Amino acid sequence: MQATHIGDATLFLGDAFDILPTLGEVDHCITDPPYGEQTQKNARTLTDPAIGVTQHYIDFQMDESAVRRAFDLAGRITRRWVVASMEFRHAALFEKEPPENLRFVRIGCWVKPNGAPQFTGDRPAQGWEAIAILHREGEKLRWNGGGLRAVWEMAVERNNGHPTPKPLGLMQDWIRLFTDQGDTVLDPFMGSGTTGVACARLGCKFIGIEIRPEYFELACRRIEAVHRQGELFPHCL
Repeated sequence: MQATHIGDATLFLGDAFDILPTLGEVDHCITDPPYGEQTQKNARTLTDPAIGVTQHYIDFQMDESAVRRAFDLAGRITRRWVVASMEFRHAALFEKEPPENLRFVRIGCWVKPNGAPQFTGDRPAQGWEAIAILHREGEKLRWNGGGLRAVWEMAVERNNGHPTPKPLGLMQDWIRLFTDQGDTVLDPFMGSGTTGVACARLGCKFIGIEIRPEYFELACRRIEAVHRQGELFPHCL
């Protein structure tokens, strides 16, 4: 396990299942866990013409039991909101049986106006992702969005060095809506560090975990750039 400190961010290179039990309490968990095998196997593939080998464009996945275990661990240390973009199958399971210490609040939706088409052409493309919205059991619900709907329409971002990055604007919306300035936000599946970038820009502390060294280094560079360039914004809508 390797820990790197950048401003108010602490970034861990390692397995979330090993690191989560060692952490203290956090205010929120905002994350994007890998999808399951059924979805990932239908993702785009890349073919190397030199050797004739086809590889999956996305080569990481989590099954239902792993997702539940991860959110059980996160639920033990999260004081308020858990917001996660995830496979709709997993979000629906959380509605039936929420993770440990958490209550199910709602399934939201991220609509992708520039999402990938259905390349086979034999069925409609999906064009959206489910957002599981949960809260610490027994604690009063509170957010900064008033009566806003849990629907976010935002373009997909590509070419940042990670195959499935989330839009920075989406993460910033969630930080503004669900957290207060100075709160600590956990992302156990940090990827390219977009949640951490949003926290750095909006004045929240951040704890991120990433198992892949190449994505960990990418996250470190992106979050460090925010501090170096001073790209800070008010924590308000």
